[in-house]
Amino acid sequence: MSEVVTQAQPHTGSSAANKRVKFIIGGAVIALAIIYLIFTATQSTAAYFLTVEELNDKGSVIYDRNVRVSGKVIGDSIDFNSRDLNLSFEIVGEEGGTLPVVFNGPKPDQMRHDAEAIIEGKYDGNEFIAQTLLLKCPSRYEEGGFTEEKVEAVR
Repeated sequence: MSEVVTQAQPHTGSSAANKRVKFIIGGAVIALAIIYLIFTATQSTAAYFLTVEELNDKGSVIYDRNVRVSGKVIGDSIDFNSRDLNLSFEIVGEEGGTLPVVFNGPKPDQMRHDAEAIIEGKYDGNEFIAQTLLLKCPSRYEEGGFTEEKVEAVR
């Protein structure tokens, strides 16, 4: 007696299509995850850039939101507690509006009267709680750029 042995041939068409579908779904999930991470990162670090007057005009709408404010430091208002590293001062806007600022950290060397300050943090309606404090060095950021005399003076 002769036996006929037939082996089942794998159906390769649906297997390749199945692998393609899995690859597409996996790629889409990874792409969506990356888009979500980028979106949440930009939302958590985004901050409005306002002047002192614009911040005061916004009122309660801007309370407890992360914002950046620029203004000039009022020299007489600088108060630094070196023990607790608490720095409080006021900045003034271009139109004369003032903003009290509280910063917890070391006092920058450039902290003086009329120093241009850029602060980032939250405003609670009474004072601005700064998380970062940047001061422009007035001697290095003068209008008109560097001249030969200024370059020689720096050397």
